[in-house]
Amino acid sequence: RPLQAAPTTRFSLSLPLQLEYAGASPVQLRFLRLHSRLATQKVSYSCRPAPEQGQPQPEKEIRFLADSREQSYAASLQGCVLDNESSITDTIFQFTTEELSLLPLRDLAVFHNGDTLHQFGFTVGPVCFS
Repeated sequence: RPLQAAPTTRFSLSLPLQLEYAGASPVQLRFLRLHSRLATQKVSYSCRPAPEQGQPQPEKEIRFLADSREQSYAASLQGCVLDNESSITDTIFQFTTEELSLLPLRDLAVFHNGDTLHQFGFTVGPVCFS
């Protein structure tokens, strides 16, 4: 059965974007890593475009800081576009690694061109060691 450590910080633009995992001390994370082969974690990016926004927005770059704080993952986010089924667009990032020092994620940053026409947020899932 996988063991998990869940993040306690939800993102807000007014707060620092540092993730902390309640109940997962450095000693406990070390123990999980010693007894595991694989670590996984999901992050969901949700955005809601402005109603008057008709054109697709440019891609944005996102970086996820690894637990080691020496490496990061980089990805591109598609522009936030209103579709016919929902007013919210979700993108799911799934991290799976045998290099256990990379998870849990500790921070993230979104780089964009000053586009402020839509609302967005992240939901960071628990890290699972197995």
